[in-house]
Amino acid sequence: MLAALEELKRAKIPFWFEGVSALDQYYKVPNRPFFYVLVDGSLVDLAKVLPGIRFPGREHIDAEFEQSDEAVVYFRCKETQGSRWTPNTLFSPLYDPIQGKYLDPLGVYGSLRKKSVDRSEMDTLLGYEAALLIARYGFQIEPPKDELPREFTPLDVATQRDLLTLVLTGKHTATGLQFLFETGYFHRYWPELGVLKDVSHSKEYHPEGDVWDHTTETFTYRKNPDLAISLALLLHDVGKPHAQTWEGRKFDKHAEIGTRIASQFLHRLGFADPLVTKVLFLVRNHMMPGALKTLPIYRVEKVLDSVWFPELLEVYRCDLSSTFRGPGGYYEACKIYRAFLRNKKNPFRTVEGKKIQRIREPFVTQRGRS
Repeated sequence: MLAALEELKRAKIPFWFEGVSALDQYYKVPNRPFFYVLVDGSLVDLAKVLPGIRFPGREHIDAEFEQSDEAVVYFRCKETQGSRWTPNTLFSPLYDPIQGKYLDPLGVYGSLRKKSVDRSEMDTLLGYEAALLIARYGFQIEPPKDELPREFTPLDVATQRDLLTLVLTGKHTATGLQFLFETGYFHRYWPELGVLKDVSHSKEYHPEGDVWDHTTETFTYRKNPDLAISLALLLHDVGKPHAQTWEGRKFDKHAEIGTRIASQFLHRLGFADPLVTKVLFLVRNHMMPGALKTLPIYRVEKVLDSVWFPELLEVYRCDLSSTFRGPGGYYEACKIYRAFLRNKKNPFRTVEGKKIQRIREPFVTQRGRS
């Protein structure tokens, strides 16, 4: 159990997982960047037991607590329940982590078990709520012909960041992203990505479709929903709409252009600086693994030496696989990387694998006079 929740337990303050966190528990979703917790207590009670707790002033969050290397905990006090947050009924279950029991006050267990949405539930389901059900739990929800009900006020930046994080760390990210795209969320909130649909690819190299289709296709080859890798996959081709054709290259310098756009996007949404730095490394260098066999090691040594290079290989694998060209280029890049690591550890070889010639000093003896 998270340290913050252990403190609540020790202070005998009742609490439950709610919303996404209760559903994550029910569906056994492993990757949980946030915990949404309903507390039977006041803000004063929370402040007493959790030094360093913050009060962000967000519409549906009373307080938040973040401890190093642990997920963020979002608290909502029970006294505010119903006054500031009215989610769809499918998000109404609660989970008591101490007793190990679920509470279903509105009787939605049948819909959750079937992963289906009744008409009455659909009438009040917001677009981003549907995207969460799709991306994290595998619900089958078709984008409606008529636009889903909009939130009463536009999503604030922090909520946009949390929504994107939850969709990207779900098991069914591609379908969740597609739902958000088709219901207008990308054009409304993330126009940098909304324009990807307008950029065509050469069918010879990208039979999967346009830049947006290619981007979503990469997620189907992802091994685990790591947030940094997922953000890099989402943003790796964001520079293509702004790139020019040069000497036969249709999207010349799109990685460099995309890095600048990705930086603005990630900082606007308020992602943490260490995460941003890592994602930008992956976006900037996402084409390098495919070019390793043609580049001298001294030109790419700094990138190869990065602790993030294994993640870069994973981004490249997903990128390459989405074009249906097979994993041959990925295996070649892995072979070069392993050779680099092996040579780097060998004191008798350069990082290129060449033998180091060591010149021995001649042994000189001095004779004394007789």
